[in-house]
Amino acid sequence: MKTQKNNIYFKKVNFLFFKLCLWVSFGFIFLNFSFLIPITASDNFRELITFLFLFIVINLNTSYLYPVVFKKNKGLYAVLFIASVLICSIFEIYLFSDVFDPSFFTFLDRNKLYIGIFCIVLFRNFAFFIFFLWVEYYNRLILLLYEKDEIKQKEIALLIEKQEFEKMYSRKKLLLHYFFNILELVQINTFIPNNKNDILEKIKFILYYFLVDAEQERVELEKEIAFYNYYIDLEKLRHMERIPVNFIVTGQTENFFIIPLLFEPLIGNAMKYTKQDGTGCVDILIEATQFPVLKFYCRNNYFPRSANIVSSECGLKILEHRLELFYKNKYTLKTIQNDDFYEVTLTIEVE
Repeated sequence: MKTQKNNIYFKKVNFLFFKLCLWVSFGFIFLNFSFLIPITASDNFRELITFLFLFIVINLNTSYLYPVVFKKNKGLYAVLFIASVLICSIFEIYLFSDVFDPSFFTFLDRNKLYIGIFCIVLFRNFAFFIFFLWVEYYNRLILLLYEKDEIKQKEIALLIEKQEFEKMYSRKKLLLHYFFNILELVQINTFIPNNKNDILEKIKFILYYFLVDAEQERVELEKEIAFYNYYIDLEKLRHMERIPVNFIVTGQTENFFIIPLLFEPLIGNAMKYTKQDGTGCVDILIEATQFPVLKFYCRNNYFPRSANIVSSECGLKILEHRLELFYKNKYTLKTIQNDDFYEVTLTIEVE
């Protein structure tokens, strides 16, 4: 924030320096070529007074009237602008009225000479006003574009920071959710010593995957599939082997990298809501045959349990949120649900 303010301040200082150089150049031209008729050296003081008067009025117009009055009332600003040009021209003509010598223009009388000189001065002052207004407008346009760019960059940085936080939050939510399942599994299998080593090995692999591999931005699809194999085995144990699971993978998985734990909410919900009376079944297909498109399909016999609907919806919301963050406009998620089965198809285009 401090750097942005310093950059804007630096640009304003540069513009003031540029404007000062313009006024120095303008002053040199004005003091040497202001009139078409010669004047004596004693009149240089009056030229300096005229120049300072122009300097004050033009800067008042560009620094105050233009940025303040123009925004509120364009018509009023136009009147004040014309009045400013006229005042400067009349002041200059009045200050030098005694040095206009008709002998230089024998074909004009004194009144016509005043009118001619006034028109020249009026046109010159009008050009000066327009020029410095253009300089002021150009500078304000540059500063406005720069400030908008700074704001946009800040918004992008905040958005990236927000997305990173949300990614981490989503991952932690999945981790806590699965820890509860692990604890439940350990509790169920406490009195089954024959399965103890196998269960502990699988738990060890899954926890390592959660704590180490899943912290990466992307993981190999092969590692993710190995995780799901153990994950499904533990889920089947947790449900007392009452749920047959057909887990099929096709294609060349080594070419694919995805965000970790992508399909866990879908597989977890399929295991949770499948009929557990011996008639339930879960079919899972991961198809990696057309790189970079990866397809996931899951179907299970649907058996709604109202007590767990809230947690299920929470897991799906996390999934949709992660898909939006990581695969925006590069995924499709379709679900079909009725009283007999629940079917979900997820297609993503990996990077």
